[in-house]
Amino acid sequence: MKKKQVAFRKKKRDKKGTILVIFGVLVLSVVVFARSMTLRNTNRELEAQILQLEENIAQEEARTEELRIFETYTHTKKYAEEVATQVLGYVYEDEIVFQLEE
Repeated sequence: MKKKQVAFRKKKRDKKGTILVIFGVLVLSVVVFARSMTLRNTNRELEAQILQLEENIAQEEARTEELRIFETYTHTKKYAEEVATQVLGYVYEDEIVFQLEE
């Protein structure tokens, strides 16, 4: 009878161990699935942020090109004349200036 009792106890232990392992695997699977969903959401957010930053880079590169062109233009005689006439009010000697009476 002892052999039957030992075999019966061993089967119970084996069943408990199997159930514990299955439960552990299920819990681990749920945790991994939840974490993967969080990582996917984070990945989507970061990809959207990358696209936004790339767009900002393209805009800034266009602005840089415009500033280079403006810098080149500021070194010309035409620009100096425009500033002198519009901002400082200078005129050429042979120019006639008309002013409105108020």
